[in-house]
Amino acid sequence: MKKIVIIPARLHSERLPLKPLKLIGEKPMIQWTYDAALLSNADEVKIATDSIEIQSLFDEGVALMTSSVHKSGTERVHEVAKKISKSKDDVIVNLQGDEPFINKLDLNNLFSALVGAENEMATLYREIISKDELSDENIVKVKLKSGYAVEFSRNFKEDNDCYVHIGVYAFSGNSLESYNNLEPTDSEKIQKLEQLRAIENNIPIRGIKSLAEIHIGVDTEEDLIKANEA
Repeated sequence: MKKIVIIPARLHSERLPLKPLKLIGEKPMIQWTYDAALLSNADEVKIATDSIEIQSLFDEGVALMTSSVHKSGTERVHEVAKKISKSKDDVIVNLQGDEPFINKLDLNNLFSALVGAENEMATLYREIISKDELSDENIVKVKLKSGYAVEFSRNFKEDNDCYVHIGVYAFSGNSLESYNNLEPTDSEKIQKLEQLRAIENNIPIRGIKSLAEIHIGVDTEEDLIKANEA
């Protein structure tokens, strides 16, 4: 059994084009995310990309090329997982490339939630800081019940059992395969939230509260400015 982090990264982001290559300080964002993942208990950390520009930033064998037609980051992760994961007992974390401040403790807790446990998937969340976050469609929210995600949305009207979702997912080898065999749902396509595919197909997602002090997922120019000020 191995603990694996795979970071999907593509250049064609609608809200922030060339996002993985944007500089935070003197390093591209994707490099920050990769370096942060190396601090965790992961046995392997790989980049899954369809971009030669991204691949060229890393040593040979780190960034693996994938198809350019994937509908989600998790589908891209699955392609790489098939190449490097040899056991259904492996735990595979899909760490989005726009999470440069990911905390190693959060990654380790995601591994722990699946190693030797019955959980099929796990993800991260944090407390809502302000009412503005509730209506900000750039910030994805999650509702939890008994420790499991029951709903995701970009715009909840009330905050009962509602938290800010952090787009990092842990899968067992079996659940990653099951997810990839499912067709994208209508809600997933409308809201552009790949986790809805799991929810709507009754794959339970365990919620893990983040221990990080800094939470900046970089989706927009405004987020990039915040990241450079952090």
